[in-house]
Amino acid sequence: MECMSTQNRTVILAAIDASPAAERVAAAAAQLASLPGAELHVVNVIETPVANHLTAQLEDARLVVSRAIAALSSAPTIHIAAGDPATQILQVAANIHADMIVIGTRELSRLERLLLGSVVEPVTRRAQCPVYVVRPKDYHTRAVPEVEPPCAECLAIQRSSGGAELWCAQHRQRHVKANLHYELPEGFGGGSALIPSEPPH
Repeated sequence: MECMSTQNRTVILAAIDASPAAERVAAAAAQLASLPGAELHVVNVIETPVANHLTAQLEDARLVVSRAIAALSSAPTIHIAAGDPATQILQVAANIHADMIVIGTRELSRLERLLLGSVVEPVTRRAQCPVYVVRPKDYHTRAVPEVEPPCAECLAIQRSSGGAELWCAQHRQRHVKANLHYELPEGFGGGSALIPSEPPH
């Protein structure tokens, strides 16, 4: 990755909020930070700090982080920030020279997106390092209408074969030439196209 530190350290920053996604984000970040020498940092942002209630807000922020990291095998470095969440996440990432930001997403209605906005979108757009967005795997909900849900028989074959086989009998015909072997024809020159040969036997 281009933004990886030139020093012998890899810094993973997990952005944690009070949503149900927080534990998934912490677990994903911890897995990414499991390499030798990697550092795991966690940030929680107090979006609207109130002077008279700041102590209580800080305690709430610590509780949010504590719940999210409770299942981790080692304690990360914790950062509490105050202000615009996206800006503060990016600022903490810059301060610690993060190599990756891990952030969660939650499903919002169109009205909620309009009123609340999204932290994920500005973070991914403005980040100066890779951003890993954590979301539950769900290929059966038609969230993307033009994408068909997976075939149950194909999934069963993939699981039972450990990925060595991908398709059921019905879909094997559709994917028969999925893996093509390409050869360069004699006299291949600039502007020529690659010619697919028959799949290797």
